[in-house]
Amino acid sequence: MKILRELLIVLALVAFSGNVSARASDFKIRTLNGEDVALSSYFEPGKWTMVMLWTTYCVTCRKQFRMISRFHNEHKDKDAKVIGISLDGLALINRVRDYILQQPMAFESGVAEIARFTRAFKEITEEDFKGTPTYLMFDPTGAMVGHAAGPMKIELAEQFIADNPPE
Repeated sequence: MKILRELLIVLALVAFSGNVSARASDFKIRTLNGEDVALSSYFEPGKWTMVMLWTTYCVTCRKQFRMISRFHNEHKDKDAKVIGISLDGLALINRVRDYILQQPMAFESGVAEIARFTRAFKEITEEDFKGTPTYLMFDPTGAMVGHAAGPMKIELAEQFIADNPPE
């Protein structure tokens, strides 16, 4: 069971067509400055983008921030970056801002409505959203190549990136 869970965490087990990927990357989030932007606006050519979905009340998320921040810092100038999306909702954007000031989080985060996100997640992945943390992985072309719910092991994400160089 543990091996299966680790394989799921690799993020690459669920592949999607280009049309589905486009919808995932065009999902709108609100920046902490109040601007509505497409998730794809955070993508950089040639870089993998890991999206961490989190909430202020998720204990596992809190435990993951330091490790995910370390991954972001080690890769942001090379081959990958992390973007966070708080699913606390737009009405709690001030709470999210305050929370981020108290947490060791090196990557940028935005906010989305959980109900809207879960509908989009179901449409994109054909699976129910299980909760936070959940991770989405976009390849260097911006195509969504996988998702995984639960704690992330960075070593597996790094191995996946190393095994799948850009074409």
